[in-house]
Amino acid sequence: MKIPTPVGLSQRDRLSFLLRDSVLYGGAAAISKAFALITFPMLARHFSVADYGVLDYFMVLSSFLVILFIFGQDSAVARYFYEYEDRVVRCQLISQSLAFQLAGLLLLLPLLWWGAEWFANLLIEAPESARLFKIVLMQLPFLMLINFSQNLLKWTFARAQFLTMSLGFTLVQTSLLVVAVLLMDVGIQGVLVVTLCTSIVFGALGLFFVRRWLARPRDFKRIYEMLPYAIPFGVICVLAALSPTLERTIIDQLLGAEELGLYAAGTKIAMLVGLAVTAFQTAWGPFSLSLYKQEDAGETYNLVLKFFVLGMCVIVCVLTLMAQPLIKLLATDRYIGAVVLVFPLVMGLAIQATSWITEIGVSIAKRSYLNLYAYFLAVIATLASIMLLAPHFGLLGVGLGVMIGHIVKAIVASWLAQRVYPLPWHYSPVVKILGLTLLFGLLAKWLEHHWGAVAYNIAMITGMIAVLCMGWSVLFNPEERRGLIAFLRLRLVRSIL
Repeated sequence: MKIPTPVGLSQRDRLSFLLRDSVLYGGAAAISKAFALITFPMLARHFSVADYGVLDYFMVLSSFLVILFIFGQDSAVARYFYEYEDRVVRCQLISQSLAFQLAGLLLLLPLLWWGAEWFANLLIEAPESARLFKIVLMQLPFLMLINFSQNLLKWTFARAQFLTMSLGFTLVQTSLLVVAVLLMDVGIQGVLVVTLCTSIVFGALGLFFVRRWLARPRDFKRIYEMLPYAIPFGVICVLAALSPTLERTIIDQLLGAEELGLYAAGTKIAMLVGLAVTAFQTAWGPFSLSLYKQEDAGETYNLVLKFFVLGMCVIVCVLTLMAQPLIKLLATDRYIGAVVLVFPLVMGLAIQATSWITEIGVSIAKRSYLNLYAYFLAVIATLASIMLLAPHFGLLGVGLGVMIGHIVKAIVASWLAQRVYPLPWHYSPVVKILGLTLLFGLLAKWLEHHWGAVAYNIAMITGMIAVLCMGWSVLFNPEERRGLIAFLRLRLVRSIL
């Protein structure tokens, strides 16, 4: 069966293709990722601020560990999948990758289980931390299967199965948590047991959905081919996933368990931007790599970049403006201290998401090791900034530290990508819009400190209007503006009809 791609489409149709897949694949992936946000109001009210911080810590830890065991294999399969047209070769590529991941899990998981008490006490001071850590370890094989199957379904454009895995997982897990928390009054351990049971079911279901792509590995030729690409991405993914865990460890040590809970709440609000980013990024990977051989790929990439940046900056302004009522609505007044985190966290996510577009050259050139420099410097910048700023500015210092890390990573990764695979990026207008958003956000924080909430709201509303007006005139030339108006008009007519 032929896999549909945007190759051969017009610029307008390519944007439609990306938009459709962002809604389908990306929307489903975003909802799945939004599980923590969906359950946030219930769990925030059920647990104390400190206990919620502990639960959030182990949730983040499970994400880090599964990324550690996958170690870049998902990125490698994604990159090499389109290198071959033969289905037999693709099956070997996929099956050898899965076998490699499971072998690593079987080798290292017993060691972690045996040293669970030592590892848990090293990471966080919490009651029954070793038992909670063991529940997380039991979940890892099934989370790996879920990740493997969802990625394969996405890259093969199997929309129905992908939606079942993404939306079904979130729906079932949320429903079970509602029953467990509201009717059975479970604690942290009970919540983790619910996530374990859901992972077992959907890990098996995902394996069933992709069974036709699996075969007995003939050898490990494809693994040897992918390892030079996968290993750097494995280190990169581990660094990216390790940073949130280390951030929480530092907060726990410098500021205490109460601030750890507030930070968890702030990240849930910032996740609203993360959902849009995830929706786009899920579709951007297959879209961009399937197009890079086309002569007009650079034109498409630039249109996507400018449209995406404008949307992200507006979302940042809106979410920053709505931070306080959102926290009161989703949690309670107990978490209102998390408001100071929202702008730096969402601005950092917007900058990171933008760099994911401009660093596509690294993936195209198969020079994944170059991203190691960007991620390593980003982690160092993040942790150093947090340790420097948090003692003086509290949680605001933590948020600024995270944002600084994202800025460092974006600059270094984009520069390296341009060195190995030059693309005709229109950097100047993009930097201007991001800089304008950053300026108004910091100005609003300063005005709030000196003049109160009214000045803060006025600054953010003014910033949003300025971003919209300047973005439309600076980002797009007259021909692009006419094309976008026609594109949006067409989408509106189709949605009405």
